[in-house]
Amino acid sequence: MSSAWSSNDIEVGALTDPSNSAVMQLERQVERGSFFTHTALGENRIRLDEVESFTYGLIDALLAKGLVSSAELGEAIQNVREQLVGKDNGIGVALRVEIEDATERPPTKVNCAARMHICKAVCCKLDFALNTSEIEDGNIKWDLGRPYFIRHESDGHCTHLDRQTGCCNEYANRPGVCRGYSCANDKRIWNDFDKMELNEKWISENLFATRPRALKVLMNNPVCEQPSSDAQKAIVEGNRTEVIDK
Repeated sequence: MSSAWSSNDIEVGALTDPSNSAVMQLERQVERGSFFTHTALGENRIRLDEVESFTYGLIDALLAKGLVSSAELGEAIQNVREQLVGKDNGIGVALRVEIEDATERPPTKVNCAARMHICKAVCCKLDFALNTSEIEDGNIKWDLGRPYFIRHESDGHCTHLDRQTGCCNEYANRPGVCRGYSCANDKRIWNDFDKMELNEKWISENLFATRPRALKVLMNNPVCEQPSSDAQKAIVEGNRTEVIDK
């Protein structure tokens, strides 16, 4: 995008809006990063609860039928613990993998300057993950709340979009997705490309201003109880956790 928005197209107060300041952007990203961490912890807690329920139930059944002794159980648990030491299961992130396609055609060129007063750079609200080189180069900012997706600010636009001109501040270093994208045949953006008729319905339903959200941050208030079975005693011993309800 090489052309600037006209002064009539610039939203009043866009440059002085606190949400565009560096401090506000940093605060927003820290908040999103915290939500991501809490979401991961919440999901892991749910999975752990399911695994514990199944494990305790199975071990209780085996002990009740005399198929395994407490001593054998303790030894087996210790062996598994030793095997799992140092094993990193990690937390899920998004990473784009480039696939070379010999049949891929160059993107249709678009006169962005002629459309900017209508589309307001809506393509810069589209979402995608960065690839390894884009992340490691350090030029493109990714969303701390959703590693490694391109970062968007509270107005929904990419953080690298110049709100005054409609140009990309990292055009020379722009991601491969941006380099290969053309809105010419994107029905999500245009109902009629030639007539410059936006697909307002899809855009309003899918591309809108956002704020950090706790997508799956779950809070449980379990009652701390003493282990009720030999299986729980064997597993919990030496690994007690206090639950503090504030």
